[in-house]
Amino acid sequence: MVITEYTIKTSEIKQDYTFVMLSDLHDKHKSAETAIRYTKMIKPDAILVVGDLVDRHQKRHAEALPFLRECVEIAPTYFAFGNHEVKYPVYNELDIASTGTHMLSNSWDIFNDDIFIGGQKPLADTDWLRDFEDCDGFTILLDHHPEHYKQYLKDEHPEIDLILSGHAHGGQIRIKNQGIFCPDQWLLPKYTKGIYDDRLLVGTGLSNTGYVVPRFGNPTEVVKINLKKGE
Repeated sequence: MVITEYTIKTSEIKQDYTFVMLSDLHDKHKSAETAIRYTKMIKPDAILVVGDLVDRHQKRHAEALPFLRECVEIAPTYFAFGNHEVKYPVYNELDIASTGTHMLSNSWDIFNDDIFIGGQKPLADTDWLRDFEDCDGFTILLDHHPEHYKQYLKDEHPEIDLILSGHAHGGQIRIKNQGIFCPDQWLLPKYTKGIYDDRLLVGTGLSNTGYVVPRFGNPTEVVKINLKKGE
């Protein structure tokens, strides 16, 4: 596991911030331990968790709530469901909120007056995004699925400043910075790792799912986001 760092400049904030983005834990204990250790090293202002803490294939979920509790002890933590939480609904929104985490489900919260953090629930209504993108500040959307960017975010919601996604696992095997395969984008997917159009940031995740899927040239990662006040 590595720490991958990105810097984004915006005039819509009053001060600099450091965020950590985490995704795709899939109930792996060692990955959780490493991610928490790296996050403590970074000392973020907030932690943004972009879904798939549980693993629906192996019906595993023991790590999810303890992981969120550890995140909350480090910094304010925000969470949006991934497809694994939706298809294996062992935890509901109240369970997530009970850890002290800000549960975002087609909703948003305000962070420090100038940042609005929203969360899109997979397979759910998107009408709320119209109001979200009108918020008077820097908007960050947690949307587990990067393919949603092309489907309904890129052109239909241009005022959302930053979109954070996981799900693609970096394309599993990466050759010359190209992922080979991922769910919902299939062969030679476009959105697997990095920043696209200065708006969509896709992380490779903290682990793979329960199935044995090869991963090559594609380390798991904790994503550090430096949000800088600028012109």
